[in-house]
This record gives sequence, structure tokens and C-alpha cells, in this order.
Amino acid sequence: MTMPSPDDATLHAFVMAMPKAELHVHIEGTMEPELYLDIAARNGIATPYADAEAVRQRLRDAHDLPSFIGIYEELIAAIRSAQDFRDLAMAFFAKAQSQGVVYAEVFFDPQLHLERGIPLAAIFGGLARARIEAEQTLGFKARYIMCFLRDRSADDALKVLRDSAPWRDEFIGIGLDNPEVDGFPDKFAAVFDEARGMGLRLTTHCDVGQPNTVAHHWGALDVLKVERIDHGLNVLDDPKLIDAVRERRIGLTAAPTLFYTEIPGRMEYRAGAIKQLLEHGLLVSLNSDDPGMKRSLYIGDLMLRAARTVGLSRDMLVQLARNSFVTAWLSDEERDAYLAQLETCDTAGA
Repeated sequence: MTMPSPDDATLHAFVMAMPKAELHVHIEGTMEPELYLDIAARNGIATPYADAEAVRQRLRDAHDLPSFIGIYEELIAAIRSAQDFRDLAMAFFAKAQSQGVVYAEVFFDPQLHLERGIPLAAIFGGLARARIEAEQTLGFKARYIMCFLRDRSADDALKVLRDSAPWRDEFIGIGLDNPEVDGFPDKFAAVFDEARGMGLRLTTHCDVGQPNTVAHHWGALDVLKVERIDHGLNVLDDPKLIDAVRERRIGLTAAPTLFYTEIPGRMEYRAGAIKQLLEHGLLVSLNSDDPGMKRSLYIGDLMLRAARTVGLSRDMLVQLARNSFVTAWLSDEERDAYLAQLETCDTAGA
């Protein structure tokens, strides 16, 4: 197989056309500044931002996870109605499809909205409308993963899980995000046990470079018994963890995203870790995380940047896409169909 230079336009065309699944993206974090301003105006919300560039300037204040989450929660406060959730999701589905995504499992954070008085009916109603509309009008298939916030109580997560029973068909699994706190992941064991009993699939964030990260990864595997770990780059810190993740066929949904503020070495480290995980034979995929609030870089953009930064070959990029389908929560029939699409694309050279 001929491998073009990472700067070759041929590679750009190949990456953007290559079928892929998106497994680690927060629907709230896909909100572009322009859409934020439109939603705020529709809801009669006064903002301090004169235009989209002013919103981007605000996003430049994010330099780590806590500072980003503070801005993130400020901006998503504009989301109020089922229409807002529908518009948010449809904008993402169209953009993702333009970069070769054919299937997505999308996080949403109901607690962030319930705390603002937004009812579950509005959240699920808007997301369901977008899911159905995307499949009917775009041929784009999506499913949702309900995430709970690690810096809130497990009791609250359990209540939301139970209150969401009327909309059980609208989410395929559960996850955990927001800052890692004392007690993670053990404090969520009962929540995950109940979700498992409901037939839900299981994942959790283990963010990059956090305190006690190796112990948190082991807890995700042995206490929460997850099928995937979101991020998961610190698996590389423990040879035994590498072996366990490989043997258990745990998916790692890595995200080499970039804040608006340049952080030296961030892409080099994250893309390099993804390359190492591939070389260890682990089921790592590359994902976009919060693209609307992080430089408008979507999955194809990030694949190309990673390739240029650390020399990912075309074969490696294809393997990342293959891993996304292998670790997606698909039926065997669906998975085989997507893998066949990928094989056809790879053989044709895009």
C-alpha cells in the first residue's frame, strides 16, 4: 500500500472520505460560537459577547480541564428547549458526516440541564427528534450515552438514571465525565450495577494526567466493569494495565483535542500516546470530544493533525477507524456492514 506524505492532499481526501465512528463526543461541547449566539438570542438571553469571535476569545481562557468546564457550563446555559437540543445535535451530525463519520455514539449530560430547571422531557425530546431526522434526511445513524458528573453525588446519578426510565430506548449506555474527584470510580459502583442490570452498556472517562490515574483505570475495569475507557492514554503508565486492556478487549476512545489557547506539547503527547497504544495492539480510536468549543476541529481534522505531528501512517489511520467500529456498541450485522464500507474505501485508496 502506497503511503502518501502526511502533507499530501491525497491523504486529506482519504481521511475525510474514510468511514469512521465517533465514540467520544459531548453533544453540548459541539456547540459552535455562532450557534450559541443564535440559541441565546432565540431564548432572550443577554450575553456579554458582541459576536462569535468574542465567544472564541472567551474560550481562549481555557487552559486545563477545570477552566474549560467553567466556560463550558457558562455557554451551555443558553440551551433551554427541545428545539435547542434538536438544533445542537443536527448541526453536529451534519458536520460529522462531512468528515466521514457514518455512525456516532454521543454523550449528553442531563444533570447539567436538570440543575437549571430543564426537564428530562425537553432533553430527550430534542435529542430524539434529531436522531430520527438525521437518519431520515442524512442517512446518519446515532445513539446516545447518558453521562453522569463525577463531581456530583452517586445518589443524584442514580435518581437521574431511574427518572430516565420512560426514555430508556433513547440511550444505549451510561458514562462518567467532569472532573475526577475523591472516591472515583468506587462511589459509582451501585449506579453501574443498576445500569448493567437494565441492559445498558458501560464506559467512563479517565482523563489524561490526573492524580491516581493508574488506580482509576484499574477501578474502571474491576469495579465499574466498563467496556470502554474514554481518553485512556495513561494506560501506557502501567505494563500490567496494557496487558489487561488488551486481553479484555477494552476500547480506548482517545481525543487529541486542542484548546483555543496553545499548550506546547499537548498534541505531540496525545497523538504520540495514540500511536503507542496502536503499536501495543490496543483497541484505541481517535475522537473529537468537544469540537465546537475547541477550535472547531472535528474528527477528520484531528486525524490529519495527529498524522502530521507524529507520523501516523495511512495504515494506522485505517486501524483507528477499524477500532472505532470494533468497539462501538453495534450489532454484529451493523458492525460487519460498516467494516465492509471501510475495507472498500481502503482498497480503493479513497
